[in-house]
Amino acid sequence: MTMAKRFTDTTKWKEDWFLDLPNSYKLFWIYICDNCDHAGIFKPNKRMFELIVCAKIDVVEFMSIVNEDKVRVLELENGRWYLTGFISFQYGGKLNLNNRVHKSILSVLNKNNITWVDEEPKAQLEMLDEPTQDKEKTTPLCNPESIAEAIDYFKSKGSTKNEGEKFYYFYESKGWKVGKTKMKNWKMSASGWISRNKKDEPDSDYLGGQLKAMKG
Repeated sequence: MTMAKRFTDTTKWKEDWFLDLPNSYKLFWIYICDNCDHAGIFKPNKRMFELIVCAKIDVVEFMSIVNEDKVRVLELENGRWYLTGFISFQYGGKLNLNNRVHKSILSVLNKNNITWVDEEPKAQLEMLDEPTQDKEKTTPLCNPESIAEAIDYFKSKGSTKNEGEKFYYFYESKGWKVGKTKMKNWKMSASGWISRNKKDEPDSDYLGGQLKAMKG
């Protein structure tokens, strides 16, 4: 079996965000970069990684730290992760439909609801949910001003009041820190919280069918 070859970013060993990661998280980042597909899409397989390195990974903490100063990993609605800088690093940031490999990449992005435009995918900009006109206004708050704000945000993303409360009280008890690091973008963390919980929700149609069967 022929293994895929790709460039590796050696400058990460000089960047604070990477150096500050616990060793297990450093390995997890490298594992993700090596095991994502040619479009930078990774199907989370935390269990396999933990078996390989014999270490536990706190996904919430990992995502918050890795995305603290900028979005490096996007959690997509289908549960997969998108490495936002992968295409630019591997292919120079410009994709050509006349190139067979590039055409395949665009197809993969399309299947994951990511529209590639120049250097930035629209999905990344929409996930950040921040205006770009005023740089001072785009600075994300480290925490919501109130529990009501958190609940409203969760509802706007299709989640529930209960999940918004759980998120708020969980991080409120931790001083809005991820590990020892101050959270810089609570909305990004909230989006990740919502995405992870959606994968654990039971199928409402299935439950409805079961209830009808029990009543019948």
